[in-house]
Parts: sequence; structure tokens; C-alpha cells
Amino acid sequence: MNDDLVFLVVDDMEGMRRILSNILHHIGMTNILTANNGVEAWHILQTQKVDVLISDWNMPLLSGLELLKKLRASTRFADLPIIMMTSESERYQVQTAIDAGVSAYLVKPFTANILESRIRRVLADPRPQTLEMLSAQDGPDTAFALPEMQVPAVRNSTKATSTHSKNGESVVSEKQAMILVVDDVPDNLDILVDVLSDDYHVRAANSGERALKALVGGKLPDLILLDIMMPGMDGFEVCRRIKANPDTAEIPVIFLSTMSESVDVAKGFEAGAVDFITKPADPPILKARISTHLKLRSSIAELHQSRLTLIEQNNMLEVNLRLREEVERISQHDLKNPIAGIISFAAILQEDVQLLEDQKEIIGYIEQSAYRVLNMVNLSLGLFKMEHGTYALDPTLVDLIDVLNHTIKEKAREMASRDISVAFKIGETQGSSATQSKPSTMRILGDELLCYSMFGNLLKNALEASRPEKVIMIELQAHFDTPIGLQQLYPEQQAWVTVSITNDGVVPKDIRARFFDKFSTSGKQGGTGLGAFSAQLIARTQGGEISMATSDESGTTTIAVTLPGINL
Repeated sequence: MNDDLVFLVVDDMEGMRRILSNILHHIGMTNILTANNGVEAWHILQTQKVDVLISDWNMPLLSGLELLKKLRASTRFADLPIIMMTSESERYQVQTAIDAGVSAYLVKPFTANILESRIRRVLADPRPQTLEMLSAQDGPDTAFALPEMQVPAVRNSTKATSTHSKNGESVVSEKQAMILVVDDVPDNLDILVDVLSDDYHVRAANSGERALKALVGGKLPDLILLDIMMPGMDGFEVCRRIKANPDTAEIPVIFLSTMSESVDVAKGFEAGAVDFITKPADPPILKARISTHLKLRSSIAELHQSRLTLIEQNNMLEVNLRLREEVERISQHDLKNPIAGIISFAAILQEDVQLLEDQKEIIGYIEQSAYRVLNMVNLSLGLFKMEHGTYALDPTLVDLIDVLNHTIKEKAREMASRDISVAFKIGETQGSSATQSKPSTMRILGDELLCYSMFGNLLKNALEASRPEKVIMIELQAHFDTPIGLQQLYPEQQAWVTVSITNDGVVPKDIRARFFDKFSTSGKQGGTGLGAFSAQLIARTQGGEISMATSDESGTTTIAVTLPGINL
């Protein structure tokens, strides 16, 4: 492979850019350029020759996918070999990259051998046309495996004609329903069978005893028309026995009788009937009543089936919830503790005077990576509990100046690439008098890692919203002015620390009223709508509050986080 090739590595994480540069050096490449987002990469490509572009997928300002589409839209870069890196390998994402014109796809983490193999392939074929061609680029040692396509079975397009009742019997469509007619007068049976047989399957019984026998074994009717005055067992008793049997209790019974006194009607309903029709029945009215009750039965059966499904789903959710809690418990110990150890060890190593500056720089990348992972772990494990008020806060002394300095340091490279600076201002204590205690320097009782996550997200949002060559103002103010929304919780004098972050740019009008709502976002590529929401949860979990003010006149937005300070 030609060692004169020029590579451009694009990743918003400085440590990842360093790792890729080291790998490229290891395989003999010496001409390596770097950029920390798609915008910076685009500017470099306008002025410098690049032979291979290696880009991360998720980046602020201009994502890897957006950069890829922009390059392929230009005739100048239509055949530039472009390798996309990501931590995901979902088939739809791979296909999206193929459609946009990617040359190769790398799933993190990967080895030097895999990267070298990818480079050789994309130099030979910068524009594979199909997903299968992309997956076959490196044979069996490919850096990702395409998920199996789940092809659903072919389904008949004919609508189903039945639901299921409580007893498991099929409730067929109205045209296929079976009606059992019970009357001791043969002429009445003949008339009913003749009236109903065009629309339903009709069975007949000439006594209550025969009707009950017809309900034992075989297919049950969907509705019963029952005479009341019959020799032997009358209709009331037949109905009571039908309703007492769990197998037949759900079958609707309509009484047909010459009895029309209100006391007889009431007795019929008490026995379990759903309707009462006086003989001689008018055929259109009889059919309408039958149709209504068949539809009601079908609806009830569907509701019951839906209830059973919901019960099953609820049981599954309870199992999943217990599993989630167990995973959270394991994660708290098996993930957070070693990550915290990495951060602590990295801090100790950076103080070692025997280490070279290059070595300390690499340790700094390790520390930054560990903080990022810890941030993701904290949010994934804690947000759900914070949202439901079950998060167990274990407060310790937190120096907000240290937290903010660390957050700014992590974003330094990205800010420098866009010529954005941060102005840090520490205000004087306000609201104190001779009778008041003095707030401590900008320390609070809270959770340092939660503060790091919150201010990291807020600074990231401020940076993404700002135009180049602008200043992000961060101001800290200690005071005794309790936020209005917290005055009932803090009726006594309380010290507070407010951190205000002011950036260039205004919040879109369509989301101002719901800025802190869950999933609130507006036109932001790749935005989840959880940044401001999570910041509010973290602030309130620590006993504080957060607010947003945006001004069309000044063209700025200020996020103010107020947290309980410490009285001295």
C-alpha cells in the first residue's frame, strides 16, 4: 500500500482520533489529518488533498452520514473512498450508509488488521453497490455481521370471521351464527326456522329438557330464542340452568312469549335473559334484536380476549421490570465501580512526574473516555428512577468550579476548531448581611458525577447552538435567593449556587414552552430530546431547579441551574 496516501480521520472524541492515527502509523501511513466533526472535515477537504476519509457516524454539527451525503453530492468527491465507523451494526443503518454511498463500514472496536484490510478494499472499489457486496469485502474476518432478515409468513388477506369467548368457543360472524330456537308449539318452530334460516344456521328444540341436552357436547349456539310457557320445565328455569353452567353462561338468551306483564319481563331478566320479545314477533324487529345481541356478544368476546392479552403483557412487563432492576443492580457494581477506578487511577498517573507529556496525554484520553462511559451509565441507570422519584441520592461535597473546568477541558478541541471560547466568571456573594451566614465557595452537597453529566450536556448543547467565533459565558453566583418553585421545600434561609450558561443562538419558538419536556427537540439532526429533560431531572434530584431564558433581541439563550449551597 502506498505510504504517500493522505488520510483524514474524523471523530468528535479526541482519544479515538489518536487511536486511529496510531493504528495508521503502525501500518506505515504517515500523512494523517484529523477533524473533530463533519464541518471541520468539509473545510479541510476544500483546501487539502485527501485519499481516504475515515469518519465516525454520530458527531455534533454535521454527522458522518450528513458529511457522506454532502460529499457524494459533489462531483469532486463522488469516488472518494469513505469508511464509516460506528458502534452499531443494525441492518437498516448499514443499508442507509450504502444508499448514501459509503465505501466500507467499521464497527467499533476493530483491529489494525481489519482497518488495513478495509483500506485496501476501498482503494480498489470505493463504491460498492449492494449491502451484500459491503458485507463480503473482507470475507470471514469482516468487522461486522449482517443481521438475519426475518421474513414474515405469508398471510391470507381474508378477514377473520371469528373471535373467542370466555369459554374458548369460537364466535363466528353474524352470517355464520347458529341460533337455537326453543318452543313447544311446532307451528311456532316452523315459522321461526323459516324466518331465520336465510340469515343463520337454525336448530330447534320442542322442550326445555331437549334444549338443555342440545347444549351438551357438540357446537354451542351463538344465541338462544326461548319460549317461556312450556310443559315440564318452563323457560325461566331453562334460562337459569343455562346461566348456571360455565360452558353456556355467556350465550345470550332472548325470551319469546305472549306474557307481557312487567313482572314477567323482570323475572326473565333476573333469570339471565338479555332481551324480551312479545309474540307474535315482527320478523324485521326479531332479526334486528338478534343482530344487535350477536354483535354485542362478539364485542364482549373481543374485549375479554383483549383483557387476557393485557394481563399476559402485564405479566411480561413485570418480569422485564424485575430483570431491569437486576441488571441495574449488577451494573451499579460491575460497571460503575471499575469505571470509577479507571478515572481515579488515571488522575493518579497524571500526577506522576516520571511520565512523559505524550504518556500523560494518552492517560488524559483514557480519563475522558471513562467519564463519557460513566456519563452514559449514570443516565441509562438513573433517569428512570429520577423521573419516578425513586433515585437514592448519596450527597457529598462537590466543587462546581472543578466540575465545570473539567467539562470545558473535554470540549476544548471542539471549541478551538470553531473558534469558540468560554468566559468564566465567578460572581460575588449576594443577599448576605451581618445576621446571615456566608455561603461557601462554589461548593454544594450533591453528586459529582451527576453534575458532570448535567453540565457536560448543557455545554454540549450551548456549543452546538453557537456560531463560530462566539463566546459562551459561564457565570457562578453564590446567594440566598431561594427559587420560587423551591420556597415551600426550603422555608428557612438557605445558601444557593447558580450556574448560568449563556450562548449565542435562540431556542426555536415551537419548543420554548416545552423546552424541558421529554423528547422535546426541533430540527436537530440526531437529537433525542433528552438533554434538557435529563438536566432538569438531575437538578431536581439534587434539590435544585433549572430554568431557560431566550431573547430574540440579543440573540442569546441562558440556562440557569440553581443548586443548594453550603452555609458556613
